Amino acid sequence: MTTAHPNNDIGFLLNDIEEKCNPRIGDEECHRFSMDCLALIRHRLPAIGVEAMRVLDEYKAGHAERDVLDKMYIKCWQYLRENCPEQKLSDPKFSSIRAVLFPLDAQRNPEPRDILNHVVLFLQFINNVEPHMDSERELLKKYFYKCL
Repeated sequence: MTTAHPNNDIGFLLNDIEEKCNPRIGDEECHRFSMDCLALIRHRLPAIGVEAMRVLDEYKAGHAERDVLDKMYIKCWQYLRENCPEQKLSDPKFSSIRAVLFPLDAQRNPEPRDILNHVVLFLQFINNVEPHMDSERELLKKYFYKCL
């Protein structure tokens, strides 16, 4: 069970996570957090977004190679170019695919430790699709309880 953070604001939680643990964006906690956040908007994802989540699950389970992630990453960017040419943040389809790109990229390039910017931008795209701030806050506490 996690203890209550003195300030439950997502920004304060992320600052604590960065200062106390400084995880890499490809770490398991970051990945599970991202996948659970994507699950919150799964019903709003285009088919390619659901496919990307499946590919990520297969990769993490050891049933897919790194090149499968690379191909999916490229497919998502192609989808954006073809289906969201204006790339407006207000477009839920655009934001949903941009959100999916975060865990894809984190698994392709797992070493960066800029968790604060990574998660803030990721959540911006998630919340542009459909806001779930209370759930996101609870997921941060769930996966990063050791840092809080």
